[in-house]
Amino acid sequence: MSKEEIKAFMDASRITEPATVEEFHQAVKDAYKDRTRQVYFIWRKLKELYPEVDANRVIREGSWDFGLYQGQKIVEKFGDAEKIGPKEALLGQTSRGGLLVFEQEIQELEDNRAVKIFNCCPHCEALRELGCSPEEIKMFCRDMLGHCDYAICEPFPNVEIDFPTTIADGEGKGCAMTITRKK
Repeated sequence: MSKEEIKAFMDASRITEPATVEEFHQAVKDAYKDRTRQVYFIWRKLKELYPEVDANRVIREGSWDFGLYQGQKIVEKFGDAEKIGPKEALLGQTSRGGLLVFEQEIQELEDNRAVKIFNCCPHCEALRELGCSPEEIKMFCRDMLGHCDYAICEPFPNVEIDFPTTIADGEGKGCAMTITRKK
C-alpha cells in the first residue's frame, strides 16, 4: 500500500473527527457482539476438541471471574465494599456505552433497591445471527454469560442481585437487573 493509499484510507476513516452518537452506539454494540461471538466460538471449539470437558462450566466460570474483576473495579471506585449498597452497585456498573447499547432505563435508584431494565441485548442479537435457537440463547444467557453480572456484586456484602426477567427468556420482556440490600 502506497503512502497515498494509506492517507486516503485514513482520511476516509475520519479517525480524527469526533464520533456521532450513532457511530459511538454502533461501535460499542459491535464490540459487545464480537465479544459474544468470540465466546461462542471458544465454547463450540471446546465441545468439539474436548468433549469430555464441560464447556458450559468453562464459560460460566470464566464469566464469573470476569464479573469479579469488574466488581473489584467498582470497589476501587467507591473505596469500601461495605459502603456499596444497591444504588452504588447499579451506578458502578452503568456507563454511557451500556446505556446506549443495551437501551438501559434506570427505573429505581434507592438505598434498599435499584432496578435497571435492559431493552436491547447485543449478546442475544449476536447469538441469533450465529444461528442459535431460542433455547440455546437462553442457555447462554442464564447458564453462562449472565454469571458475570452475579459475580460483579459478589464483593459487596450488603447487596444481592437477580434478574427476574431477561431478553433471552423469549417472553418479550427486558432484562430486569434488580439489586436489593441484604437484610
